[in-house]
Amino acid sequence: MNHRIITDIADYIFVSDAPEKVDAVFLPGGSHPEQPEYAAKLYRRGYAKWLIPSDGVSVKRDKWPGVRAKADIYDGNYQSDCEFFTKG
Repeated sequence: MNHRIITDIADYIFVSDAPEKVDAVFLPGGSHPEQPEYAAKLYRRGYAKWLIPSDGVSVKRDKWPGVRAKADIYDGNYQSDCEFFTKG
């Protein structure tokens, strides 16, 4: 079996290049704060002019499932990942 497609996808997804300056960082929806924390770090260091959270809602639950990692730190009653990102 040819595993090239998996390698090609992995090479695309798991990029390890150094960050470069961009106009905006788009944050896909999620319940784990590591991505927004890293995006905020890049923003504060001047790598992006804008951070654009998706305000994602789970298609299965028709609502945002809430913070799943670091819930002891991010313990607010957030209605969306966008609200979590801007208030967290």
